[in-house]
Amino acid sequence: MNTASPIPTSSLVDDDLVDEATACRLIGGSNTPIHRSTLWRGVNAGRYPKPLKISPSTNRWRVGELRQALEQFAAEREAAA
Repeated sequence: MNTASPIPTSSLVDDDLVDEATACRLIGGSNTPIHRSTLWRGVNAGRYPKPLKISPSTNRWRVGELRQALEQFAAEREAAA
């Protein structure tokens, strides 16, 4: 288990690659991150971006792609209002 303290999501730039836990915090927020199974259901449904496969057991998400997905959700909400 990783015992390192999490990187503040506000300090991340769009080109940064992040692990599953950080992707969950970026989408759900630092105080209430989404669950990892919710992340993977969203990836499989095309709602969240697919990760980059770094090695057979390592996935990383691009911060910019995650932020772009959140912006798209906000735009869809505004269009529906």
